Amino acid sequence: MTDIRIINTKNRIRMGMINALKEKPLNEVTTKDIIEAAEVSRKTFYTYYNGQNDLLFEIENAMISDLVEGMKKDREAVTQLEDTADQVEIAKLADQAFVETIKACAKHREVTRILLSANGDINFLSKIKKAVYKELLARAPKLVAANDPSVQNLKKQLPVRIPLDYLFEIYVGLMVNIIQHWLTSEDPISQRQVRGIMGAAQILSPLQLLAFSDLPEDLNDIEDYQF
Repeated sequence: MTDIRIINTKNRIRMGMINALKEKPLNEVTTKDIIEAAEVSRKTFYTYYNGQNDLLFEIENAMISDLVEGMKKDREAVTQLEDTADQVEIAKLADQAFVETIKACAKHREVTRILLSANGDINFLSKIKKAVYKELLARAPKLVAANDPSVQNLKKQLPVRIPLDYLFEIYVGLMVNIIQHWLTSEDPISQRQVRGIMGAAQILSPLQLLAFSDLPEDLNDIEDYQF
């Protein structure tokens, strides 16, 4: 059983790094900055970590591990889909298929928000996308609406084949961007609302999503919208 004092000390060091990143970019943060922000001694820091990269890896790995575990739990809901499921059923399933995923992200909201900021690790987003892509591959057999008549008709009318690397950017990028925006928003919506958006985004094109948005009647007013 891990000593509670060790857990508390390591948490202080981890938050020391996050607080240091609030003040300056990752490439400018020093071990001294982290130690001072964590209010621990240099000896204590090196008792648990070999250096900044070791500490950063542990912080990011904790979030990624929880995200992967959350997605794995949520996958169970997807496996219950019938092979004849249509796109609407897939969209509605999002309320169950992203529950633990969103919880995991919410658990690490503050840390993730900082790591994804301009001061954070530029490689962290790629790590998240890779984790989501692996999950997409595991869910794909149940999510592909190959038997949906509307999809079949579109395939006949649009002779387009999407390479896997483009699929990666389209689907994974879309899902991750929704989560990233939610995590970094100053006025975040509820977890259930996020799940609903992710469900709709899985089956609708960007143009179709406009019909579900709160766009003003006079589109000229959108110029005043604060993004």
